[in-house]
Amino acid sequence: MKRALRGVTVTEHSSANKPQFSVKPGEVFETETQLCSGEWLHKLDDKWDPEKAFGPNPTVVVAVDGAAPGELLKVHIHSIEPEGIGFTGFRNRNHRLANMIIDRDWGYNMRNVLIKDGHILFAPDKKIPVNPMIGTLGTAPAGDPVDNARGGRHGGNMDAQDVRGGAAVTLPIETPGALLHIGDVHAIQGDGEICGAGGIECRALVTLHTEIVKRPARTGCVRVENATHLCAIACVGDIEECCVTATRELLFWLSDEYGMDERDAYLLLGQFLELSVPQLVNPTRTVIARIKKSGI
Repeated sequence: MKRALRGVTVTEHSSANKPQFSVKPGEVFETETQLCSGEWLHKLDDKWDPEKAFGPNPTVVVAVDGAAPGELLKVHIHSIEPEGIGFTGFRNRNHRLANMIIDRDWGYNMRNVLIKDGHILFAPDKKIPVNPMIGTLGTAPAGDPVDNARGGRHGGNMDAQDVRGGAAVTLPIETPGALLHIGDVHAIQGDGEICGAGGIECRALVTLHTEIVKRPARTGCVRVENATHLCAIACVGDIEECCVTATRELLFWLSDEYGMDERDAYLLLGQFLELSVPQLVNPTRTVIARIKKSGI
């Protein structure tokens, strides 16, 4: 099985990036993901060091044979295995959201944690089950490069909890080979990502395969499907615009692929729509719109 190595990463989604290798559609492969801020964390007592850190969100790059602009790349995530150490936290005076929530001069408010046997050892008396997700997953845009701190129609730094094991994430193909970018795994993350650094930021081993699918006539953002939900992820403008865009995507999905009348689909969403804000700290905001399959 091919494996992309975390020693070769990029910090922007770009059609000029060189992939580590190419895979065929349906071919299972692995990627080692790097920590969101680079090489500095290897022991529990390590401190953040600007000389060792780099980013934002270094990603590996893998090409897909036969992927052509105008189609979609469906990324099937088999598993995400967090490695043994992670961190969370923020620097208070540089973190606008933290200052808005509570005005305290805490300085560096950071915590390194061990990850062992499917749990995060958060404190001596606190173990948290892992619920890993991929924070940055996207394809190369056709135009200018997009910094790995940002999300958009290409995917990128969405920090969306639904991008997890068992999910199929559908991304646009805008450049030959798609150039799939993968990185920034979190062992867990709450809504809002209020710490800025996660969730629990960590390195991981991700196993996945891809599929090339026809682009529907109406689509404007990333789609995710799992065993229980259809999800749309929007990273555009402010929170209201993200909510509108993600909800519209579900409306198109129900109408175009499930054969529902648009009015019926809208009324149904009024009963079953779920909206969440997985992060409020990136240069682009993220909203996830969901509907349970059992409600369709």
